[in-house]
Amino acid sequence: MRSGELHALKWSDIDLDNKIIRMTKSFNPKLRGIKSTKNSDWRNAHISADLENVLIELKNARGNEEFVLPHLTGWDGGYVGTILRNFLKSIGIEKYVNSHTLRACFATHVLASRAEATQVMKMGGRADFKTFQIYVRMAGVDVKGVTDKFRVMPKVFDAKNVIKIK
Repeated sequence: MRSGELHALKWSDIDLDNKIIRMTKSFNPKLRGIKSTKNSDWRNAHISADLENVLIELKNARGNEEFVLPHLTGWDGGYVGTILRNFLKSIGIEKYVNSHTLRACFATHVLASRAEATQVMKMGGRADFKTFQIYVRMAGVDVKGVTDKFRVMPKVFDAKNVIKIK
């Protein structure tokens, strides 16, 4: 999910019964308005149990608000990264982070939890598998399990076959 999609996410896009978020719109800072997603394709994202709890709390706290997240001053000007970095700094995290960093971390962590790469790619609206391979490598899923059947020690250990080295 891109920051512009988060900005444009409405409660009407969330189906808690089926645990689906449908992303159809994105905020474009150049246009200063909501438009179709980057590649004009809508897509679905699964709502995990943890996210479901967060969404329920948000819904209860926000009442009848149209948008899921509050529209902070600066979002409409394309300053999501600046707002994010200021928040992180206020809680003691001094790293350069932008919305793309969060998007990349999300993909990497979901892949590391053994989600299917094609599903993560589709959910994130990514079209180029070659570029997506970066996240696969970062998550280590391209090599996970490769050595599971590799044995360094013999199955049966026999002490008489051990040579003492002085």
